[in-house]
Amino acid sequence: MNSNNLQQNNVLVRMQDVLNTYKSKFHGIKALSKYKEWFPLKASPELAGIVADLIGDGHLQGDPKWRLDFCSNSVDELKRFETELFNIFKIRGKNRKCTTNTYGTMNYGINCKPLARELKLLKVPTGAKVLSDFSIPKWILESKDNFAYFINRLFSCEGTVDLKYRFIEIKMYKSVKIIDSGIELFETIKFHLENYFQIKTTNPFLESNVNLRKDGNRTKAVRLKIKKKDSLIRYKKYIGFDNKDKSARLNKISMSYLK
Repeated sequence: MNSNNLQQNNVLVRMQDVLNTYKSKFHGIKALSKYKEWFPLKASPELAGIVADLIGDGHLQGDPKWRLDFCSNSVDELKRFETELFNIFKIRGKNRKCTTNTYGTMNYGINCKPLARELKLLKVPTGAKVLSDFSIPKWILESKDNFAYFINRLFSCEGTVDLKYRFIEIKMYKSVKIIDSGIELFETIKFHLENYFQIKTTNPFLESNVNLRKDGNRTKAVRLKIKKKDSLIRYKKYIGFDNKDKSARLNKISMSYLK
């Protein structure tokens, strides 16, 4: 069955698709024997949210480690991610403190190679996202509900809500070598926000500062804002935030327009 027919039946990944990622069919069958209930994997807003989490505050490692992490300074956020992942894949990971920063960040990690392989098939980027050219998967863009929850989660991870100037902003860093891919990603978000929900944004724009990473790569932030009153209200109504703090801040902006 080709990929178009799979998507028409709401099926994204079959067991054979994951088996095909293994060099040895024997080892693939052995690795997947415990996870037959995953298949066929179907599209859903919850799955779109997991993809957004991994694009935002998560990290998917490809060959040879094949594992994933989700980072947050909120225990509630880690539990939410754990619950949504468990509801679909019936697998749990472990929490640990991040030792690489001083922000009190915690990490929820899962060492499961079959799961990591399946997530890659869903077009979750692997490795350093700032150096990776990726886009929003077609199965998310083609569904209003999937796209809405994808944006909810991506903005919950990467977005900010400014109370003083009353806007929502998303900002993501990209290597200057592939900055066009970051702009294209945000243009896709802009188009679908307006197409599905009549939420208007600014055009994607670049931050003036250039950052130099330890690996020598130069990066810039790609930014996008929602500033118009009607669009902020529609964002609250149709998309919102799972993040409690950002949701509360957006509520304050909405209430300020009613005064």
